[in-house]
Amino acid sequence: MMDVVIVDGKARGIVTRNLITGAIESHSAHAVLLCTGGYGNVFYLSTNAMGSNVTAAWRAHKKGAYFSNPCYTQIHPTCIPVSGDHQSKLTLMSESLRNDGRVWVPMTIEMAEKLRKKQIKPQDIKDEDRDYYLETKYPSFGNLVPRDVASRNAKHVCDEGRGVNETGEAVYLDFRDAIDREGEDLVRSKYGNLFDMYLQITGENPYQTPMMIYPAVHYTMGGLWVDYNLMTNIPGLYALGEANFSDHGANRLGASALMQGLADGYFVVPYTVGDYLANLANEKVPVDHPEFKKSEDQVKERIQKLLSINGTKTIDYYHKKLGKIVWNYCGMARTADGLLKAKAMIKELKAEFWSNVRVLGTGEELNHSLEKAHRVADFIELGELMMDDALDRNESCGGHFREEYQTPEGEALRDDENYAYVAAWEYMGEGLEEVLHKEELVYENVKLTQRSYK
Repeated sequence: MMDVVIVDGKARGIVTRNLITGAIESHSAHAVLLCTGGYGNVFYLSTNAMGSNVTAAWRAHKKGAYFSNPCYTQIHPTCIPVSGDHQSKLTLMSESLRNDGRVWVPMTIEMAEKLRKKQIKPQDIKDEDRDYYLETKYPSFGNLVPRDVASRNAKHVCDEGRGVNETGEAVYLDFRDAIDREGEDLVRSKYGNLFDMYLQITGENPYQTPMMIYPAVHYTMGGLWVDYNLMTNIPGLYALGEANFSDHGANRLGASALMQGLADGYFVVPYTVGDYLANLANEKVPVDHPEFKKSEDQVKERIQKLLSINGTKTIDYYHKKLGKIVWNYCGMARTADGLLKAKAMIKELKAEFWSNVRVLGTGEELNHSLEKAHRVADFIELGELMMDDALDRNESCGGHFREEYQTPEGEALRDDENYAYVAAWEYMGEGLEEVLHKEELVYENVKLTQRSYK
């Protein structure tokens, strides 16, 4: 999808590019439903499918749909660590592994350095020299603390220099005690497929040596703003599933994506879209309507612009640079100074992209290079909005952790008095700052309280 077509203030169709032939095609409708997933690949490396992108939602945003809470991204703690610059995707290991696996790193930097240099093996480290940091810090929940807490603590011990792989960005997830307690056969019956997957990817046998894990981008809680009917602020334009912001707040819980898919697609939208259509005039907007032609011309102009740059850098070069900026400054932890720096870096990256990217092929064929260029251009613009959103929220809450706002124990410090709202951003035009609209969160039957997992 290349664009949403708005006629008389209502969404009345879309403009697409045929992936096989490159033909620009218009499709008229009485309503438009976007079920296009999340934007986790803005980080370049994530657990998402390679084709996952923000383009449909972003094009709707640039036509007036509000984009909500973009800085709320979920970093999953149980992923196979990055092994090098050659990677284009990360692998998620199931959350269930933390039921029996124990997370640890060496007590000392010196011992971690020996592990990284392969001078010793993890089995050589005695229990008294292991730091089971989640169990120590959170005795009530131990290794079962929520994802944001587990991820931040993994980052913290690795930042101290106690990471255990060659890059220094990994911790151990150890099943030694579970195997001793229950036997290998029972552990295999629970996790055999996951252990096999880990062996195939890493070449290491987790029955004999601890798994290595590190946090990775997994889910995006932000997305297009919708009301209780799943309609955006543009009449007739709906967003479902991870494409919207609606169900997960600041900190999505495990399996709730499945819940949202079922709720949005099965229980909600079949009824709410029917209600909308029942109050809509039946006449169809033809695809030769001026608004369709205007959108088609804009799409063709954008395609031609990308193809004509003929620069020296690949699309992946810019995507990787963007991903590192967003990961380093708007990932597991953020600061005001870092976010301001990152925003300036993204502005520079955008200017360089549009003057020096090299897009291969033509517009009249199957062209993965052109597809990717569109997506990365949209990711770059989204990245800038993520920085704005994180800068606006001077608190720590769920997936958004501002280092300036934490308790003396290093936990997230919320500010419910000033920030209990949904941030809904409105696109104002190329080169202009977006405008923030606030949807206040009012709780009548529950009291907001600070989380504690001690």
